[in-house]
Amino acid sequence: LDPGHGGVDPGMVGYVVEKELVLDVALRLKRFLEREGIEVLLTRDRDMHLSPDKREDLSRRAGLADSSRVNLFISIHANASPTHTAQGIEVYYFGRAQSQAVLDQVIRENGGGDLGRRLTQEARTVAEKILQDIVAQANQRYSERLAETLGRKLSQATGSPYRGSFPGDFFVLRYAKVPAVLVEVGFGDHPVEGRKLQDPAYREKVAQGLLSGILTFLAQGAFR
Repeated sequence: LDPGHGGVDPGMVGYVVEKELVLDVALRLKRFLEREGIEVLLTRDRDMHLSPDKREDLSRRAGLADSSRVNLFISIHANASPTHTAQGIEVYYFGRAQSQAVLDQVIRENGGGDLGRRLTQEARTVAEKILQDIVAQANQRYSERLAETLGRKLSQATGSPYRGSFPGDFFVLRYAKVPAVLVEVGFGDHPVEGRKLQDPAYREKVAQGLLSGILTFLAQGAFR
């Protein structure tokens, strides 16, 4: 599990601070998974960054998804919209962004501004190579299935609308050798959903929804 941002990087700041929200959700989810007998590794377990340099920070997080120690990689984030009116759940798997809206979101999560655009272009180069790699294509299909399963189960658990699963050139997912997704658990700048995300009881529902999605995906059979 990768609770996004942390330390010098707060992520989205709205009715909640992204780095605080996603760490709380990840720790709740970790406890649930361990009760099921599933070993969990975290990229961070407190308010910290892996590096003050965004590229290095994302690279270190991505390293967990390129490890023989893991079967799944889930990066947890909170969303925001320019108008502060969007709400709901989105889940991303690695691939070429197919719309400007998704590309804008990718650039934001890749560091924003010129840095975000540079890292997105680096990731896009990897995404293009997937088209020539049969093994990578298979992993991408499993990642897409994981994204769809997580999104629907998370929506069921929270009552938040499911906005869909999409390919995106996320730097943190670019070298994943296992099914890997980035999940946006809600819009922290929405006046209703943002306040819900402040509530520990609602965060528990978020973690339960993610747990349900993971267990459902794992029950579907071998995928490595």
